[in-house]
Amino acid sequence: MNTEVLFENKNNKLVVTLNKNADYVDIKNKIISILDASSDMFFGIESPITITGKRLADNEEQELLNIFAKKTPILVVVEKPKRLGVATINNIFNKDITISNSKVFTGTVRSGQRIEFEGTIILLGDVNAGSEVVAEQNIVVLGDIRGHVHAGAKGNRSAFIAAKSINPTQLRIADLMLKNENKVDIGNGYEIARINMGEINIEK
Repeated sequence: MNTEVLFENKNNKLVVTLNKNADYVDIKNKIISILDASSDMFFGIESPITITGKRLADNEEQELLNIFAKKTPILVVVEKPKRLGVATINNIFNKDITISNSKVFTGTVRSGQRIEFEGTIILLGDVNAGSEVVAEQNIVVLGDIRGHVHAGAKGNRSAFIAAKSINPTQLRIADLMLKNENKVDIGNGYEIARINMGEINIEK
């Protein structure tokens, strides 16, 4: 899906699919634009209207529900897709992802916060203790990792995690978890965690 939002009438059931890679603000603005331009959109639509596709924060979900409530009395429900992580791994594989779809996040991820992306995450900040960063592909942090990070979250053991320093609360690549913090000096100024011989090692 190339746009932010897709509205589909499926047998008088309205399904609103949010692009999981689009920014929430763009999604919200697109929905408002579509609703404002379509006065008869809800004619013949049966309850409930379903919003699906992108995982929303609680405040974002409530905001969209309020937007729809101003336009129609029809019940709107939000489907919550599975979070990336161990529970979503169906099989283990190795796939080169040197070139991959990526998204840049700016700022420190603080305790209680979680970011995830079905591609490579590039973070311009730190991962603090108590926070989570989960990516289907690689994780590159231009700062320090002190929280929970999980790369290759759909099972790709070729994924890697790189940061200025890696001292995580928990670190996973695919189905494996870091058991120690043995670091091999490779002299590149950054630390890289990757799987070697069935274990996660950190090269420094």
